[in-house]
Amino acid sequence: MGLTNRNTVLVPGLFLALLPLVGCSSGGSEFPEVEGWTQPGEVLFYDADTLWEYINGAAELFVSYGVQSCRTTDLSSGDLTVTVDLYDMGTPLNAYGVFEQESSGETVEVAGAVAALVSPPYQALLLKGSTYAKVNVFEGELTMESGQGLLEALAAGLPGQATPPAEFGLLPSEGLMEGSHSFQAEAFLGLTELTDCVFANYSRDGEESWQGFVVLPDAAQEVWDHLSGEWESVESGGSEVKFREVPYRGLVGVTWTDRGLMGVTGAADQEALLARLDGFAH
Repeated sequence: MGLTNRNTVLVPGLFLALLPLVGCSSGGSEFPEVEGWTQPGEVLFYDADTLWEYINGAAELFVSYGVQSCRTTDLSSGDLTVTVDLYDMGTPLNAYGVFEQESSGETVEVAGAVAALVSPPYQALLLKGSTYAKVNVFEGELTMESGQGLLEALAAGLPGQATPPAEFGLLPSEGLMEGSHSFQAEAFLGLTELTDCVFANYSRDGEESWQGFVVLPDAAQEVWDHLSGEWESVESGGSEVKFREVPYRGLVGVTWTDRGLMGVTGAADQEALLARLDGFAH
């Protein structure tokens, strides 16, 4: 079975014949060389306005994270042919956010990548710099070994650093659970008023884990203003704390500090919320 996107299933042999019908242009778009793989067809190019022609409703996720472009082509090696989509997300943080939204399962170590995932027999994902790469099998089956090899060769040809986004440095390190960093551009915790949040899981003194988050500086004032009149407010330690209850999440609260607009989740009551927020924010 060949997969060109989430909404299109093509039988083997039809994909290349249908490529000219896709509403996009190749326009000289270059694709990185991938050692051990050949490129039998052209490179197709989409921008934020035309991406829906390729992945239909799935384009909304990429647009919400600031996608700049998508280059896609087929690569072949032996009896395996895959379609590789390279999404330029504009910033490493945006790319990380999309990777986290689309990935499920345990990640694998790939040299030269920030993060990677292989899901035999049909898909693999890669993150490096501002690029989010998505591999879908068109012909043959992907194994864990061949998937990791392909991703490593692909990472070698992609620009950018193989390090996590610098914005994760906004999060306090004490109690942070390793590997739990993430970024959500819209509706963090399902709340439309919380945008542009970097977050991670925390656990301190043997307590159950909870999430701490920081609103990116460029969005912090707008988010804070949006909460006024919508969330409850209380003074704590000379600072204003805004909070509300979220179903199945407990109390969520935010406050301004010299490190920015910071918040915590999962408190059982107001006293626990203020204590947790004070420890996290200071």
